[in-house]
Amino acid sequence: MKQTNYIILTIITLIFIVVFTLQNTSKVSISLLFWDIKTSLALLIFSLFSLGVLITIFILAPTIIALKSTLKKDEKIISELEEVNEIYSDKKVEKSF
Repeated sequence: MKQTNYIILTIITLIFIVVFTLQNTSKVSISLLFWDIKTSLALLIFSLFSLGVLITIFILAPTIIALKSTLKKDEKIISELEEVNEIYSDKKVEKSF
């Protein structure tokens, strides 16, 4: 079911991209310092969006890595505490009999 939803979402996204590209084929001129570039509006928007995604990934990568490391340490502590709790709960059960 998950894979079917993923495929349907992918197809809808691709259709959206094709329609967007076909509707935004006009040429735009970009001037920056010494450069003057002419490209289609759709290509410009997708390029800037991709650049934004990459910048976001590079900015968030260290935080994600640190959080994963903290999560692993916390999971280890939790499993150790669960073992200790199990040992003590077994001792209490033995004393009650």
